[in-house]
Amino acid sequence: MNIAFVHAGLTQFRGIHEYINANTGSTSWLLCSEGTWKAHRDKIPNLLPFPDPKENKETWYYVRTLEARVRRSFSIKSALLKLLAEHRIDVIVVHGSGGFPLQLYEEIPIPIVSYIEFPSFRAHGHDPRYPPSEAKRYRDKIYEMSNYHQAIKSDLVIVPSLYAKHMFPERLHSNIRAQMDGLAVDLPPEQPREERDEFRIGFIARDLSSAKGVDHFIAVAKEVHRHRPQCRFLICGSKDLRYSYEDDFLRSKADLPPEVRYLDYLLMREGIDLEDGVFQHVEFLDYNDFGSFVAGLDLVHYPLQFGSANWGLFECLFRAKKIIASNRCFIPEVITDGYNGLLCEYGDFESWTRRTIDVVDDAAAYDDLGVNAREDAERRFHVSVVAEKYLSILDEVLSSAERDGSARRR
Repeated sequence: MNIAFVHAGLTQFRGIHEYINANTGSTSWLLCSEGTWKAHRDKIPNLLPFPDPKENKETWYYVRTLEARVRRSFSIKSALLKLLAEHRIDVIVVHGSGGFPLQLYEEIPIPIVSYIEFPSFRAHGHDPRYPPSEAKRYRDKIYEMSNYHQAIKSDLVIVPSLYAKHMFPERLHSNIRAQMDGLAVDLPPEQPREERDEFRIGFIARDLSSAKGVDHFIAVAKEVHRHRPQCRFLICGSKDLRYSYEDDFLRSKADLPPEVRYLDYLLMREGIDLEDGVFQHVEFLDYNDFGSFVAGLDLVHYPLQFGSANWGLFECLFRAKKIIASNRCFIPEVITDGYNGLLCEYGDFESWTRRTIDVVDDAAAYDDLGVNAREDAERRFHVSVVAEKYLSILDEVLSSAERDGSARRR
């Protein structure tokens, strides 16, 4: 099987692409933006560029993002036609927003599979304390429309969890497959347990938002620290928000300077001074530094409020960390309470505090959670396992196209 993966960046498909080429009888190409290609062309086999479209700053605000994706879709079509002139491609796998297959439908007679993380921010959810502005709601309708269109026009849509699948209308479910992403996390040689008085509890997220639960973490941490003052609380992630609307809320508060971000606001509101060392914040780290950060944690809190499949959680599972996570969104598909982690209801601060103190007081009694987390992650989410599942799914798509006589040409 010959596969073309398409995404402006590398995060989504790089691992599967490299595994397929190195370990299977199939071949894949990965089409990415020209800037990404220049940075990685000597490191990744079969990496091909598509031109970065020029930004039109005069575009109407509501359709600015859509126009950028449409422009990119023409570049992708051009790059794929060039690839097809040299190689047979059996199936195209496109990231729904980073690839945007709009110009491929009815133009290239090859089965198209879209990968969509979630259909809209409306379906993803937001904290009611921080609602979207009217303008952002309207922009989101356009984003949702484009994802529904892909669910209709693509031969198949892959989403990262059953929870994400159920964000789509039920009438579209027959053309949507839940398949979580694959990772390969190489642990460093096990080091002797560091002898220290403090117990380190971490919060990890791509962005420090209410959707990821950073405010929840701080609330629980303050209560835990009241009972167990030896605990230290480490927050890792970017202050630049991606999935929620706290920035709009902050800009509406006239007494706050414009540079204040949501984490800054929470720390001020809760009277927390990072200088005293009880709480620490580090920005989003590069991968090696991130691994070192996680390795130094004794316990991870993952109080997710809204999300479809968050890589930070999977990284912690692969790294054999003890985890307390919220019992919502996709997490019950990944963590079984008492086996490879502990689950608490989001917002049940008493339960989070009690279970955290239990781990602090007798961490060794919970070592099996980390062991099981690593083993279960290897068994279910390692890139070697997921790549084979992807190949099986793509083989089904090809078989269906052959039964129909051709790829869909809607």
